[in-house]
Amino acid sequence: MKLRVAHVLRKYDPAAWGGTETHVAALATRQAAEGVSVEVHAPAGPTCDDFALPKAVALRRFRAFCPFIGRADRRASLVSNAGNIGTIDEPVRLARDRTLDLAHVHTQGRVGGAVRAAMKLTGRPYVVSVHGPLLAHPELLRRDTEQRLSGLLDLGQPLGWLFGSRRVIDDAARVLCFNEEELRALQPRVGARALLLDQGVELARFSGASAERACERWPALSGPDPIVLLVGRLSDQKNQLTAVRAISAVANARLVLAGAETDRGYGAQIAEEARSLGIANRVHLLGNVDPLRDIPDLLALATLVVMPSKHEAFGLIALEAWASGKPALLADHSGLARLGRAFGDDSWLVGSLDPRAWAAAIEAALKDPDRRRHAGER
Repeated sequence: MKLRVAHVLRKYDPAAWGGTETHVAALATRQAAEGVSVEVHAPAGPTCDDFALPKAVALRRFRAFCPFIGRADRRASLVSNAGNIGTIDEPVRLARDRTLDLAHVHTQGRVGGAVRAAMKLTGRPYVVSVHGPLLAHPELLRRDTEQRLSGLLDLGQPLGWLFGSRRVIDDAARVLCFNEEELRALQPRVGARALLLDQGVELARFSGASAERACERWPALSGPDPIVLLVGRLSDQKNQLTAVRAISAVANARLVLAGAETDRGYGAQIAEEARSLGIANRVHLLGNVDPLRDIPDLLALATLVVMPSKHEAFGLIALEAWASGKPALLADHSGLARLGRAFGDDSWLVGSLDPRAWAAAIEAALKDPDRRRHAGER
């Protein structure tokens, strides 16, 4: 049987790349190689070239809209990151295209509801992947939502009701999650349909990495001082501010932040914090980078990788660091805790988000090259 599958996202932006796009691109590439007819559906976005999908995987854009009234910058932030946008175009397309066997939706909310409505109407299954906090951390999700929607008026609730957005999880054929916390929270609601999914990276992608090439592209990164690398979109969730405050207490070390800004104004906060702490010359904001070319080179250059995220469903950059033979300090919670246990050495887990705890952990790692080497070998 020739399967035809569509992966549906709320954002696919080569100019603001994230872990979900990395996961979906890798999954679609592997499925296509195994003979599945696969395509990626995402809201209309930038016209820059896509660098991750093979030619066999079609990228189809659909019209979407932000159903909130308020300040333009706040609305733009919702579009770029975690906003509950809406679409009429995508459910109509899915309902009309009866050759599609399965939809795999990588978001919930109104886009997820649109997929649910179209697939249920036509009697076909859909699968959901949970890429962020959902049932395991309702308080975290509530606070984040309140913060994002503060001062905005939501006019999209009727659309959510029409599409059954609150039943996206309940009616899915499978619900895929990436850590045990989310699995345990989902099982009472959806039973055996909740599955824990492992992720991976292609080792060959890192085999030709070059620290020299990274320094050629970013000359400011040259020099003898150790590089502490944090890869992730600039956002409150990735918690770059804690990394900046921590590095201010570590002599000589430089902090490199690679990732596009998706929380409007967060990059300016980071830069101002670095200036106020007197370490602006030791904090480098690179912006969006190419995951296929730049990330392996930056990892080859890095002395240490840090992930002080407030939440991570999984934490793909940890696998990428390990694939490069580089140690990673991980926050001891959610998907990062699972990775830490799999690594088998709890000393690389940081049990607090306090900058002082991260400063101590970073300093201890930088002062012990043998420990870093053993971790890289492990």
